Amino acid sequence: MSAVGVVLVAAGSGQRLGADGPKALVEVAGRALVAHALGSLAAAGLPPAIVVHAPGQADAFAQAAHATPVADWVPGGATRTASVRAGVAVLPDEVTTVAVHDAARPLMPPEVIRTAVEAVADADADASGPVVAAAPGLPVADTLKRTDGRTIVATVDRHHLVGIQTPQVFARGALDAALAIGDDASDELGLVERLLADGRLHGRIVVTPGSAWGRKVTYDSDLAVVEALAAASPPLAPVPDETLPAGDA
Repeated sequence: MSAVGVVLVAAGSGQRLGADGPKALVEVAGRALVAHALGSLAAAGLPPAIVVHAPGQADAFAQAAHATPVADWVPGGATRTASVRAGVAVLPDEVTTVAVHDAARPLMPPEVIRTAVEAVADADADASGPVVAAAPGLPVADTLKRTDGRTIVATVDRHHLVGIQTPQVFARGALDAALAIGDDASDELGLVERLLADGRLHGRIVVTPGSAWGRKVTYDSDLAVVEALAAASPPLAPVPDETLPAGDA
């Protein structure tokens, strides 16, 4: 496997969650979200992460991490992209594959993390070009409707749709190029997609099997679900590839 670096994004304010402080410091099953996420990354065999924390909260984050090794603590920026950029900037030069994970997904199983990283770090180029990025995904289960205000106007075909999770994993050069083009994307894969679409980057993005245990904590209702998941045992292996939409695995 090529040299891997890890950036754990944990700078969220927790406003939508209704938290009194940074979201990554909220506890689930007796541990802060950031501590759970660091533990999952370590269990996947990845090196210590660069943790991008809420500005002014370095001491609180270090305390929440307990004894889990951390490569560095970096204050976050005004946007997600700015925060990721700050974390990537302090990775060693020898890192060629970067995994960007959200502390808001505290229970992602190590096997799922490892599979996403290996999809980039161990990939061989084929006729479609090199694998420049990968991320776990789950098939969309709900029926999707397009609306105009409160009026439903169409049903969206969900056959080729997946919900993308983290870690999102990148070839270092592709991520560096993506982070240089702007701050207005909801995730880093979206920036890489732009580069591929306009020919500034050659290759492909792959989706690897995701997990229900990778649920993201955004609202207080998510905390209740994640608490329940923390009390249960995740599957020992990722969801099989055949559960993903045909052609996307």
